Amino acid sequence: MRSKNILSIAAFTIAFSFSVVIASLFITKTYPTTYEVVSYSSGSTCSKRHYNQYQSPTAREITELIRQDKSNGRERSKNTYGAEVNFRPAFESARFADYVESVEEYVDESSSLDVSELPRDFQQKWAKHMKAWRNYSDFLNEIKSSDFKKSKIETLVSADDVYSEEINQTWYEVLELGVDYGADVH
Repeated sequence: MRSKNILSIAAFTIAFSFSVVIASLFITKTYPTTYEVVSYSSGSTCSKRHYNQYQSPTAREITELIRQDKSNGRERSKNTYGAEVNFRPAFESARFADYVESVEEYVDESSSLDVSELPRDFQQKWAKHMKAWRNYSDFLNEIKSSDFKKSKIETLVSADDVYSEEINQTWYEVLELGVDYGADVH
């Protein structure tokens, strides 16, 4: 009877070990996360996930893309204002032409970032965001090349707000999908 119990325990241990090995081949590794609630100036909030060194390759690529895009945006601000600020000068300002040029440079740089290895849905969100920026750049160039005094400033500001809202909305969609893939978007 005693050898029968030992044989049963040995068989159970071998079967359990074998099942653990087989199961590990089919179970995807999950990555530890922490959450932080972030408030935006618009009054809305969302939670950001911060991932540690266990990010997947896709998450790392998206994190790097977002990091590079933010760097391009900081360069745009530094080139225009000499500081990391993010606002449009008045349409009648002497700095407006510099702003238009820096937005165009930003769009060219960020649009040229390689997203070909990223998931298709992320590529689509990124393209939508870059299209929103391209539309804004075209709008600014049109104003720069025309006599803005022919248009009411209020109308221009209102149109600028619409473009800015579209850029912000598509940016949040990019960030949200990036978080879904495990990217660090802060």
